[in-house]
Amino acid sequence: ISMRQRSPIWHRIEYAFQIAPMLSPQDDRRNGWVFTLCYALIFFSAPVIYVGVVQATLLDKLGASAAIANLPASTYMLGQIAPLFFSWLVPHRLERSMVVWANLMTASVIGMVFLSLILPAPPELRIGAVVLQGLLQGLSSSTSFVFMVQCLRRGTSEAGLALTLKRTFGLTPLIAVAGSLGAQYVLNPGLPFLPYPYDFAAIYLAGATCMTGVALSARRFQLLEVADEPRTAFVSFLTGSARSFFADRRMSFLWLAYVLWYASLSITSNLSLYTRSAMGRDPKDFSGLIMAIRFGCKSAGGFLLGGLSERSGIRAGVIGTTVLLVLGCAWAWAIPGWGYLFAFGLLGAGELGGAYLPNYVSRLSTPAESTRNLAMITLATPASSFAPVMHGVLSDRFGFATSFAMGIACALAALLLVLAAKGKPVEN
Repeated sequence: ISMRQRSPIWHRIEYAFQIAPMLSPQDDRRNGWVFTLCYALIFFSAPVIYVGVVQATLLDKLGASAAIANLPASTYMLGQIAPLFFSWLVPHRLERSMVVWANLMTASVIGMVFLSLILPAPPELRIGAVVLQGLLQGLSSSTSFVFMVQCLRRGTSEAGLALTLKRTFGLTPLIAVAGSLGAQYVLNPGLPFLPYPYDFAAIYLAGATCMTGVALSARRFQLLEVADEPRTAFVSFLTGSARSFFADRRMSFLWLAYVLWYASLSITSNLSLYTRSAMGRDPKDFSGLIMAIRFGCKSAGGFLLGGLSERSGIRAGVIGTTVLLVLGCAWAWAIPGWGYLFAFGLLGAGELGGAYLPNYVSRLSTPAESTRNLAMITLATPASSFAPVMHGVLSDRFGFATSFAMGIACALAALLLVLAAKGKPVEN
């Protein structure tokens, strides 16, 4: 296959590995620590950046229905269609700039919500600002993620990349716990000089500041030069990739599994609203604590699922994350009181399916197919953007029990599809 016939995303990965031998230990250290710093700032602002729980709680305080309160999570997922387009459009020389501008956009969007909260505004305007945050942040955050990974691959060797990922995702979730506990303290018991809605505004201000810090930090990436290649027509790239991907029965099953996995995980923001029924308290009183439990268990789950995958293969990790979603939905349905909050821990650990399932797709693909298949599997996120609102609609019309049933059913269906998509990993 000629270079011009391959997908533009594949070009990026191929060039990255071609230049790897040219990188020095100093490059590994510098770019690796820039990446870690960026994620430390992202995770510290997790209550705002991870659209769902805090946004649903804020909209609930503004008088929105459960369906509207879940809308920011839906628009956030819908916005994640952006990386496929930008991976085709943006030349190599602008990859670092894309990280900078994408995070500045995220900071601006968060700042928009901050201003709507501190300035006199009707509830409808504030609700609209939070919903718009979900969509615009979905576009900017997903774009930042793709190009930050590209910068890391262009700026570190294979050994440096492995060390950076281990350090970053082993430690920074604990920073998210600290940020979430700080948000919890601001919201409940609260600070005398920050009554509602200024307590939420303070959390948004911290998030905007952190994302500005990410943009400034990303400027420190030092990348080796990579020659730009001619672009193919976008429609040809998209249709050819889709045709090849869905012709493989295993990939079709895993794509559907990923949609259903997301549909189950999307119950998270709805569960934050159920706190009123499960604990008899305002959801605002626990939103920060929920995020802390979520990320604390996500960190623990990372070690446990990693050990499982080392012994039994990455497919076992995918199965484990899906089972955790089943357990999380069932736990929330069955356990009242303080014990109810552990459901967010189970869902937080199950959230790691967002890393394990795409990596399983990669392991079932040849090196030439891998990045194209990863680009296609990410389209499951916008395809499942209906799910958070669906959870809210079911809760409004039939009660929260129907939302729990939907979460369990979707996770079980995803599990069956993963089991049916069994295949032998492809060696490099």
